[in-house]
Amino acid sequence: MKNQGTNSWKGFGKETYWNEYWREGDTVVQYKCRKAKFFDGDENVHDEDKTEVCSWAVGDLSMPEWLEQYL
Repeated sequence: MKNQGTNSWKGFGKETYWNEYWREGDTVVQYKCRKAKFFDGDENVHDEDKTEVCSWAVGDLSMPEWLEQYL
């Protein structure tokens, strides 16, 4: 499964959030991603990070149905 992202939403100031779903072997992992832009005194700086939210084994009944179609 290729990276599957969701619609993004705005955070505080110049932050944007979105979820990404990655298949890593026999596991599908949901990441919450964040991108922020701020001024450090000299120039604009872009900062990105991602945090694992949850994961499912392929075929797990608790995986959202809409996500299964992308496997």
